Amino acid sequence: MLFSSMIILAAAGGTTGFTTTTSPPPLTSILLFTNRHVHYSSSSLFSSTQAQGYLDTLATNKEAEETYANNFWGVPRNENEIIDFVSEAVFNGVSHHDAASSALNDNVAPTIDQYLQRIEVISEDPPLVIMHGFLKPEHCDAIMNAVLGPKESDDNGQIAKNKLKRSTMGVDQDESNHRTSCTAWLHPEHCPEPLDVFSGRVSNLSGLPTKNFENLQVVRYQPGQEFQIHTDHMDSFNDMDCGGRLATCLLYLNDGNDETFTGGETLFHEFKRAVSPRKGSALFWWNTLERPGSKDYDKNMFLNVDMKLRHAGLPVLTGEKWICNKWLHPLPFSFGVKS
Repeated sequence: MLFSSMIILAAAGGTTGFTTTTSPPPLTSILLFTNRHVHYSSSSLFSSTQAQGYLDTLATNKEAEETYANNFWGVPRNENEIIDFVSEAVFNGVSHHDAASSALNDNVAPTIDQYLQRIEVISEDPPLVIMHGFLKPEHCDAIMNAVLGPKESDDNGQIAKNKLKRSTMGVDQDESNHRTSCTAWLHPEHCPEPLDVFSGRVSNLSGLPTKNFENLQVVRYQPGQEFQIHTDHMDSFNDMDCGGRLATCLLYLNDGNDETFTGGETLFHEFKRAVSPRKGSALFWWNTLERPGSKDYDKNMFLNVDMKLRHAGLPVLTGEKWICNKWLHPLPFSFGVKS
């Protein structure tokens, strides 16, 4: 059996003031690959004892890998550890760097996947990560198309959840000038393959099962619309049966590179970073001070909001901006994604 390990060393220059990620800052990456063969027997035939030992070893390794994934974010990690983990969890171990024009390993040019699927660590602790190429462009288009078209009504005459309507806020779902976009909710049957890929990658990334996820919220911002500074978790969310919103994965469905829209950056005030939307790129962060794997964490505990992860959707200046959100809970979400 062949095991492969990959170490990625990345060094990025710091920034001061507000920056925009229209084109990500250069990264210098060194990729070191080592392979080791593990032989359980010199014979081509296993005895029953050897076979059982082999299976037990596989089971132990799998359990250890799952425990590591489930608890990875519970302790502070450095940039290299985060990049390595996300590479494995999201992109199946494809190597990553952020230097399209820089030499790599004696002037070997980066592959298309290496260029398109890049990982940026905005903050190590609390973790805040950008993953470029998180979802294919055609999957992004399919998600947008699933909420467009003639508005449908349910049996009570209400607009169907998979069609756009005025955004709301909080447990009581109130309309507010604080948030002026339109939203729709997509269930797996509305857009099967893209939603399945999205949920699977978020599960691998977070270590949480998909049954703990809310359905996908799709959001459209038109000129002048915004979401002022806020947190995705609130104390009142702890009263829900599924617990509070542990984490967020925000995916950009279109970008301004093709002049679709201008403005609409996602501002993280604590880190002085305004992230420019890029189609298929995703942001991931934990909304609470407590995270799986952290000391004394319990899925039934009261979750406290991490104010460092306050963020805002800046006003769109021209055109339409499209994003979608996947919110994660410590316990199963009754109307969420089914495993």
